[in-house]
Amino acid sequence: MASPQIDALRKQFDELTSEYHARFAGQSRVTRDVGEIDSIVARAKELASKLAALPGGDADVDELKRVSRENAELFAQERERIVEARKAAPEVVEFASLGTTANFAFARYRRHFAGKSRNTRDLGLLDEIVEDLGKVDKRMRELHAKTKDADMLPDMDLVAENVKMYKAERAAIAEARGAGTPDQQADSLAEVANEQFKVYTDSFAGKSRITRRPALLQRLITNLKDVKAKMLALKTSGFVSEVNDRNMQIVSDNLSMYEAEIGEIKKVRAQTKLIDLMGNLGGAANDCMAEYREHYAGQDRTTRDLERLSKLCDQLGEIARQMSDLARVEKNEMNAKNLAVTSDNLVMLENEYREIQKAKGIET
Repeated sequence: MASPQIDALRKQFDELTSEYHARFAGQSRVTRDVGEIDSIVARAKELASKLAALPGGDADVDELKRVSRENAELFAQERERIVEARKAAPEVVEFASLGTTANFAFARYRRHFAGKSRNTRDLGLLDEIVEDLGKVDKRMRELHAKTKDADMLPDMDLVAENVKMYKAERAAIAEARGAGTPDQQADSLAEVANEQFKVYTDSFAGKSRITRRPALLQRLITNLKDVKAKMLALKTSGFVSEVNDRNMQIVSDNLSMYEAEIGEIKKVRAQTKLIDLMGNLGGAANDCMAEYREHYAGQDRTTRDLERLSKLCDQLGEIARQMSDLARVEKNEMNAKNLAVTSDNLVMLENEYREIQKAKGIET
């Protein structure tokens, strides 16, 4: 049985390794913070030194010593690579950050649209993804025009290609939603409405109004108004269905509730100081990560719930979006740090989503 001292050092090792992988592994070096890697390097060296001072002879302890020593060397090497990468021009650093934003948009599309039935997909969400990528595309082209950096071209082409594909997919979704018999169309509309209700439950019900994004709720309202209009169009065209009539009433009731709620959210946020909003968003991000650690960290990937993880990705993405919006309004060290950590955690969650898909044998 390991001693309490060994257990404590092993825990430090696991926590340090997890922090490194979350903050640095797979990330663009030009966007990494040298101060953070300095802290990790210092702690890794201190931990390796403590382990080296322990008596040898125990195979598990000797292995921990070896891996800890190698990690300290690896982190130090990564630190030097980051320092070198950070010498790049500011435009290159910004371009790399835009690439991360684009990857988030690609990931949202894969989770919500790839391989899914078109007639039930969220057109409002797709519009938001296209809008986000449009902004990325515009800024990437501005940076390229300034730097003439040929290395930027592949990423620019990828963003443009995906925007084109997503716009074509939007048209196909709209067409699919109007296809089929009236009964089939009514069923599809009911499913679309249920998806909006689920987003509300996951992202608004029981959550602090301070940290809720009004534009997300407006997206739900716009989607449901479209659903209601199409349900009414079926009815006025002669389609007789008590189920469709009942569903139309349910949509109307939820619309009334959501429209009242968006007013309350705007009122609360208008009364909240920016610094308090920033702090509350940091707390909301911590809540997401606590749920992730409870249900995913160290668990058998073949048994994990992809739908729940997708929800966490969306919620953390919402928080990162708001932090980013606030950063453009007011520079704040706490918010900047929270945004960096939240973005890195979102990368980790999106990567984990794909790893779970692979473990379950789901093609991506």
